[in-house]
Amino acid sequence: MTGIDIAFCTGLLKEVGDDLYAKFAETRGTPPHDFEELAQRFRQLNSQAEDAIRSALQTNYPAIRWSDGEFDLEEQRQAMRSGDYWICDPMDGAFHFFQGFTFWSTALCLIRDGAPLFSAVYDPCHRELFHAVQGEGAYLNGVRIAAGKKQELKHAVVATSHSTLISKDGTLVETIQGLSRVMSRSMITRMLGSVSLQLAYVASGRLDAYWEHGNDTFDWLPGALLVQEAGGTVTDTEGRPFRQGPGGIAAASRTLHPQLVAALQEEAV
Repeated sequence: MTGIDIAFCTGLLKEVGDDLYAKFAETRGTPPHDFEELAQRFRQLNSQAEDAIRSALQTNYPAIRWSDGEFDLEEQRQAMRSGDYWICDPMDGAFHFFQGFTFWSTALCLIRDGAPLFSAVYDPCHRELFHAVQGEGAYLNGVRIAAGKKQELKHAVVATSHSTLISKDGTLVETIQGLSRVMSRSMITRMLGSVSLQLAYVASGRLDAYWEHGNDTFDWLPGALLVQEAGGTVTDTEGRPFRQGPGGIAAASRTLHPQLVAALQEEAV
């Protein structure tokens, strides 16, 4: 039992996501002139959206804590291991949002005792809502979804991302090596934008696999539950149990997952 109203939480996410989409539609075609302008616009919209979600959840579920660790990797590494708390990314794929691309999302996850219990990822541009509850499956607009059925990595469509601070956080070399290893062993590799949405696509079979190096655990948790509940496998990039902290993420169907992890450990081509 989650102890929360799933319909209320998903409805809240849709409401906030649709408000963001209205702003997206208004400003599409007028991207920021530089990083400073992007950051200013992001802070304004992200804060408004987060405040709306946080206020509604704290009013309805005052006993559930709220984590402010979205941009604090140290807090993510020291994340609460007991009890319930929310993590939220109102604008996952913000660069795409401000450039006018449609691959961004709004994501919410309830963590219980260190593991995701409920998650929802909403794509306002296509009005698609993915959600999952631990032990109850994963769904897209209320219809149950499942990870893909491909048998070999060489036929797989694979996706990845890199952190915004890739040149500073020590993952640049890992990311380049990972690209070399996986691109040469899969059918095609893409970087699409929103991490939560890419993982949701793995859960629904639109993508066959996803991996990422780094420490951005809060980016991965909502989508990780979707993949697991859709019958897929999620570990770190070395095949160890997925957890909050360093180690990255590797997510795929049960058949492709061992092949993805093996490719990530091979010598770069």
